[in-house]
Formats: sequence, structure tokens, C-alpha cells
Amino acid sequence: MTPAPIPSAFARLLKVAALALLAGAPLAAAAQENMAAPEDQVLRLVTVNMPRSLDPTNIDAQRLIDNGFAEPLVYESFDGTTLFKGLAVSWELVEPTLWRVELQPDAVFWSGAPADAEAVAASLHRHQENNPRARSSLKDVVFTPVGKTTLEIRTLSEDPAFLYKTTTLAIENVAIIDELGDQYATTGDMTGYFRPVEFVPGELIAGEPFENYHGKQPLLKRIEARFVVDPQTRYLAMKSGEADMDGNVQFEQLRLYRLSKDFTIAELPRSTWNIWMNYDNPLLKDLKMRKAISLGVDRDEIVNSIMAPFAVMPTGHFPAGLPYAIDRTQVSDAEKAKALLDEMGWVPGSDGIREKDGERLEFDLLTYGWWNTIAVALESQMREIGVALNLKVVEPAASNQIMLDGAFDIATYCSCPKPTGDLHGTLNQCHHTDSVRNWQDYSNADVDSLLDELRTETDQERRFELARQIQDIVFDDTGLVWVSNTAVLSVAFAADVRGVDPERPRDITPGMYIASE
Repeated sequence: MTPAPIPSAFARLLKVAALALLAGAPLAAAAQENMAAPEDQVLRLVTVNMPRSLDPTNIDAQRLIDNGFAEPLVYESFDGTTLFKGLAVSWELVEPTLWRVELQPDAVFWSGAPADAEAVAASLHRHQENNPRARSSLKDVVFTPVGKTTLEIRTLSEDPAFLYKTTTLAIENVAIIDELGDQYATTGDMTGYFRPVEFVPGELIAGEPFENYHGKQPLLKRIEARFVVDPQTRYLAMKSGEADMDGNVQFEQLRLYRLSKDFTIAELPRSTWNIWMNYDNPLLKDLKMRKAISLGVDRDEIVNSIMAPFAVMPTGHFPAGLPYAIDRTQVSDAEKAKALLDEMGWVPGSDGIREKDGERLEFDLLTYGWWNTIAVALESQMREIGVALNLKVVEPAASNQIMLDGAFDIATYCSCPKPTGDLHGTLNQCHHTDSVRNWQDYSNADVDSLLDELRTETDQERRFELARQIQDIVFDDTGLVWVSNTAVLSVAFAADVRGVDPERPRDITPGMYIASE
């Protein structure tokens, strides 16, 4: 099936690219010359993104796709601008609201059941119904099998970048769920090139090659992913040779990794780190309070001291230099923050924390993992203006449900927007009134209207302009507190790990292997 012509603005963003698949052949050939023995083909990953369930609709089903246990329809490139084959081998936009997708003809689930169009449609429908991360992006979408390997996807309105919304949706065998019952959460049934052989929810998952995988067999004979929350412990595990891959390199350790010849680093694209404020808290619903908090954040300290040299000042939702980023940075000014709080009637108490009508000005600050250093700095910076922050440190996976439940006041939760081919999806999930992933319940009718226009717009320059308009409104609303643009979240590999896919450097892919000494 040859993809039909699509709007010129999306010809580059939605092209069918086979680079990731083609890369397997030369990697495999090279591997024959310097591969370690089969018994040494074990990759040990340390990560904070550990699945608590093998049900891919679970909000804590972390890294199932990244680790090769599951496949989406399509993969997204490293720079966010290209789609690659997954279970889909080709796709075309046959009408403004109709996609036709051709699937891998020989794909089967671990159980042996065919991963055909009917099964894929059922899986995407289950994501639509049960996956809290996908309810908004898949709303009113219809998935229809029209042949053994042909799937049609009908969107309610035009959305030329729709397939980007499927890149995180692992395809599963829905038909087996009733048969397995409660066991399904610890066994799953997907199409990945690895299948689990050991699983301790939230702690350990080990996998071995799935012998009936429809594509190239992995060169690795086993992978072992372990939950290690402390970044220094992960670094020491790598340094001692007890681990081969650190999936969550933080800026404190990135400096150390860079100094050693024992590791290779895949630095992820620059993304925006932000602070969420829950509008369900009456104090944070007040624009003046949000502005005071934003003014009190010392971005210079965070960017140029704590995160240096890996960060720059934030420019709205997207990293600086992108054509759809805005050239504005939220001001940091503790004295203006104090004046604004004075104006609102919040008076410093004996301990410096402000009070009003017998109420202390304090908020819980939800934080985790790689945010801890920043959270400690924020606690000090807010105390400077008379605001108390009570740090609530949780595991990264646990933060997902807390954010979904809205059980937070302020949160250092990284939506981490980066370069993308789906401007609408990236902005919509954070800022549309009806988005499930609009964790803080931000609502602005003008933003909603612009987002709806952005979804259907095909002219590239107009899309960029709409994205900038949306960010300008959110900026004026202090809808989010943008902290930095940074590339500090990276992936480290031991020197003998080879065959890392440059388009999927954070993933464990079939072409990876352990080289001989």
C-alpha cells in the first residue's frame, strides 16, 4: 500500500520511514564479528520508570514499549518529527477524517493469537475506554477492521497529526483478558520482541526473546530492568559493572558520566520543565497568587547554578529556537512577589511565613526522582517570599495517579514538552478544559477555541502561529510556571553495549547487543 498524498505541511512530519527497520541488517552483520558469547547477551537496565502492571491501559504501565515488551501502531522518532513502522507497515490519509492503516501480516501475540485488524481495533478501543492518559486524545475516534490486516481510523474532525497520539499505546490481546482474570495484570499478552519471564510489580521485569515475533529476533538473549530510584545508586551500579544501561540520567550524574570513557550517552532533546498549580485550591485559582509564585521562582539560580551547563531560560511551553516557541520568559523577582502578596493582604508571621485571617500561606509540593534537587531549591525560594512548601516526595510511578486524582496543590511534574510533529496533541493535553491530562484543571475558552482550530489546520505557518497564540494566553494566565529548558534527562550505556538505534536511543531494540572485550 502506497501512502496517499497528504497536506504539504505534513509531508515531512508524517512520512513513512523505514530507517529504524533498515538499521537492523548492518547492525546484525557487524555483531557477528564482535558479539560476546550468547550467555553474555544480557542487558541490565536500572530505571525509575518501572511498570506496576502489564496491563498497558494501567496508568503505571511504564516502559512496556521502551523495553520491547509491546508495540504501538507507529513509533515516534528521537526528534519528535517523524513516524516509523511499528505494528503498522504503512498508512494513508484517504479522507480528511479517515486513516487507512495496513498491519504486519504475520504478527501474533505471545499467546499465539493473531494480532490482526480486529484485535488491534479492540485494543485501541480498550485504551479509549480504560486508559486515563488516552481518553481525551481518542475521544470519539472509531476503529474499524475492514480486512484481515487493514484497519480504518475515523476521527470526529480533521486531525492530520492523529497517528502521533498512538505512539504510546501498546497493542494488547483484549480477547484473553476474561480468560486470565486477575492474572492478566502480571502476564499481559502483547506482540513485543521480548516477553516477560519474571515480573515483580514496581521492582523487576526480566524478558527473553519472543520466538514468534514477526520481525528480526533480538540479538540480546535476556533483559533485566530493575527499579532504582536514587540517581547516585544508579550511577554506582553502572560504574561497578552491575548495570549496563541507566534509563534516567539526571543532571547531577550526567557530569560524572561525561567524564568517563566507560560510558556512552544519548542526550534527549531539550524539553521544558514546569510547575503545575491545582486550580481546585481556591488560593491557586487566583491569578495574583499564581503570579506571585512565578515571580518567586529564581530561574537564574536553577538554570545557571543548579542545572548548569545543561539548561537555558524557558520560553513558554516549547524549547527556545523552535518556530512554534514564544520568545518570552516569565520574570523572576522576589521583591515584586512580596509586594503582590502584601497587596493581597498576606502578612509575614513571626517565622516569616505569611498569614491572613488566621491561615498560613502554605502548600504541599508533590515531587519525585529527578525533581528533588529543584524541589529543595523551590522550597527555599518560596520561603524567601513568605510561602511555605511542604515537600511530598513520592516514587515517579506513584505521581501519575496522584496527578490524575488531583490530590496535589503544587507539583513538579514533568510533562516535558519537546520538539514534536503533533503541536495540537502536545498543547491540548496540558491546556484544554476537557483534557484528562490537564492535571490542574486550567480552563480558558479562548485557548479551547484556538486548540480546536489547531487540530484541523493544515497550513504550517498558521499552525505555528496558533501554537504561539495559545502559549501567549497561558503565559498571561500564569497557567504553568515554566522553570527551564533543559536536556538533562539522558540515557547512559556501558561501553560494551552496541547497536543502539539513533532514532530510539532510550529504547531496548532488536539490534542491541553486548560486544566482546
